[in-house]
Parts: sequence; C-alpha cells; structure tokens
Amino acid sequence: MTFNLLLSRARTGVENGDVIYSKVLSGDRKVFRLETVLDATPEEIHHILWKVEEMHQWNPSIKNIKVLKQAGPETMVTHEVSAETAGNLIGQRDFLSVRHFSRQESCIYLGGAATHLETFPPQKGFVRAEDGPTCIIIEPLADDTGRSHFTWLLNMDVKGWLPKSIVNQALPRAQVDFTRCLRRRLAEGPTQRHTNHHPPTVSRAGQTPHTHSLTHTHWS
Repeated sequence: MTFNLLLSRARTGVENGDVIYSKVLSGDRKVFRLETVLDATPEEIHHILWKVEEMHQWNPSIKNIKVLKQAGPETMVTHEVSAETAGNLIGQRDFLSVRHFSRQESCIYLGGAATHLETFPPQKGFVRAEDGPTCIIIEPLADDTGRSHFTWLLNMDVKGWLPKSIVNQALPRAQVDFTRCLRRRLAEGPTQRHTNHHPPTVSRAGQTPHTHSLTHTHWS
C-alpha cells in the first residue's frame, strides 16, 4: 500500500517531527498513517496505552472509556465516548470496539476494529462512529533502546453527514493532538495517579493482531 505525504513538520508547525501520510481507500475514504519518535521504550508506551480506562486523565479528547468485556489478557471490548471540546470539527461520537495486542520480536502491535453487541446498541444522543481495522506499531530505535518509533494507522468512519473535506482535515489533526498528549503523559513518568492497575505482560505471539481486533485505538 502506497501512502502520499499529507502532513509534515514543515506543513503543520509540529515541532516533534511528526509526519502523516494518507491513502485513499475504496469508497473515497482515507486512511492516515502517522510516524514519529517517542522518548520511551515500547513497553512504557504500551503500559500507558493499554490502561484505556485511565486515558481520559491525560487525553482531553476522551470523555471516558469503559471495558465491557475482557477476553483474556490480550483482548478486550470497550465503549468509548469522545469529549465535547472546543474546535472539535467532527463532534461528539461513541465507539464500540474490540482491542487486541501482541508482540513480534521487539515490536508491540495494538490493533482493533469496530464491533457490534445486541446488548449494547448505539446510545441515545450519540453518533456511533466505527474504527478499523486500525493499528499502532511500537518498535525500539535501533541506535537508542530508550526511544521508540511510533506508527499509527487510523482508519475511521465517523458516520453522520459531514463533508469528506472536514473529516479529512480533522482526523490527521486528531492524530497530532493525541501524540502531543501522549508525549506529555510519558514525560510524567510512572506517577501514582496512573499506576493503580498494571497491564498484562505482553505476549510473544509471533504474529500481528487479527484484522478484526485495535485504540481508537480506537486510539486517538
């Protein structure tokens, strides 16, 4: 799959070297790929990202995330509600997603996609958006084991009646904002506020996540 360069430090004013590429899929929908370097090990980043119910504490774009079902230590079903924030072009959404992680050699993969539960239909007052499949890949830098290369493939159908031009502007901006918040959280270190629960040990499954598994990944 070939991606076109969409955003870079020179075009967005981002000072951390974030670069975003885009690829048009069938149906004229775009998938976005963010690449950057984070000052943390893959394990440290995974530790924070897998504690999804605490994500609203450091990411203001999220109102809350609740784990509805834990299907083993590596897979869970979550319900996420985005926050009503100023400048949010897409508006408030909710997501019902399956999230999964695995490890292949030194890389950690967090993947996921939308799912459907008869016992948890779309909530009144929200537009239910759908992820996926989407994926985050975290791998250590070859020359610096204390830093990681971070790749995030964002594939989302926000639903509703929004023009594609607005959606294609808002999604990569959301990636940049999320990454900025993640950097701030990593800089805090393992503070007591964020260490009430510990994520499971990363498995060495030897394969990437199934395509039906993430965050939003939903990770955003």
